[in-house]
Amino acid sequence: MYALVPLLLVLDQVTKLWALEHLSPVPKPVLGDLLYFTLVHNTGAAFGILEGRSWVLGWVSLLVGAWLLWLLERRPPPLTAWGLGMVAAGALGNAIDRLGRGFVVDFLDLGTPFPLVANFPVFNVADSLVTLGVLVLLLARKR
Repeated sequence: MYALVPLLLVLDQVTKLWALEHLSPVPKPVLGDLLYFTLVHNTGAAFGILEGRSWVLGWVSLLVGAWLLWLLERRPPPLTAWGLGMVAAGALGNAIDRLGRGFVVDFLDLGTPFPLVANFPVFNVADSLVTLGVLVLLLARKR
């Protein structure tokens, strides 16, 4: 899993570069009303908290990512390693944005009318990796 972290980081950064080159703040439908591509420069954290504090969030993300890589070096069980690797890649991907650009590039926009996700924030691959990684870690803990 340790080797997968750089591949996930590349995937995150390539999709963000693509978004910066090809998207705008105007939502572009991808899957009907289910998914849009909408370019957002996020200077805060999820749901708009800590707006304008990118440098603080960047350093926190970098430290968390480095700590998770250190935990991976200790050779945890496979499912735990997958979860740690995904969260590490997501944290480091957003740290690169925050420290390098001053904002996180978000572009995945759930445009559904379903109540739970109707006003869901625009997100990116790194955010998805963090979410999936945490779910995998929760599953690993249950075993």
